[in-house]
Amino acid sequence: MEIIAEVTSEDLAGVYKEVAETVGVENAYKIYSHFKGLQLMFPLKFYSKEYIMQQICSEYNGKNVHALARKYGYSESRVRQILREAKDEIV
Repeated sequence: MEIIAEVTSEDLAGVYKEVAETVGVENAYKIYSHFKGLQLMFPLKFYSKEYIMQQICSEYNGKNVHALARKYGYSESRVRQILREAKDEIV
């Protein structure tokens, strides 16, 4: 790891340069060490379905579907569907 202290993001190959610019060279090296040789795909949604359901249900006040949809990146119809699914699980 001593050499990492002397390295800048400009010294890195391919995607590692962009990763280092985002999270720093040391963290980029950790990602490299753990995942080297693998192809990674990052899902579009960061949070789990369960977490989103919990958050939407706890923040829902009866009339803020539009705001919740914008906050979590879902359509209003999907937010309503999540609320219905949560209600069905309770019953």
